[in-house]
Amino acid sequence: MSEEYLQVTVDKFIFRVKPDCLYSAAGVWVARDESTGLVRVGLTDFRQQASGDVAFVDLPAVGQMLQPGEDLASIETVKVDLAVPGPFAGKVVTVNAALAGTPELVNQDPYGEGWLAELAPDQWPVDGLLDAKAYLAVMTRQAEEEAAK
Repeated sequence: MSEEYLQVTVDKFIFRVKPDCLYSAAGVWVARDESTGLVRVGLTDFRQQASGDVAFVDLPAVGQMLQPGEDLASIETVKVDLAVPGPFAGKVVTVNAALAGTPELVNQDPYGEGWLAELAPDQWPVDGLLDAKAYLAVMTRQAEEEAAK
C-alpha cells in the first residue's frame, strides 16, 4: 500500500498523500477526470486524521456555484466542526450520497470512497493548487506544528 502513496510519520501517526492528486494547503485534494473534465474533491488523510472520527457530513446542493474558499462541505467530528473550503470556482455536479449513511468513509478511505463532491471547474488548470510533493512538505510542517502543541 505504501508504494502508491507518499507518506510521512510524525509522532506516532502516518499520513499519506496520493501522488496523482493536487492539493490545497487547507487539506483538500482534487483529482481531474481527463475524459469528463470533472474534478473530484475530498479531504486529505492528514486533515481527516487531525479532525477526528467523522459523525456527519453536510454537502452542497447539486447545481450550486462555489467560489474559491467558500464552504464546500461541513463536517462534524468527535473533536471539531470543520468547514471544508472549496479549492476553486466551479459548479457542484455530484455529491457523494454514500456519506449520508456512512460518513466514516471520510476517515476509512479519504482518497477513495470518502470523496465529497465532483465539480465542473470554471477554469482548468487552477492556480494555487500544490502537487503531491509540495503538499507533503506543507502537510509535514502542519503535522509537526500540531504534534508540538
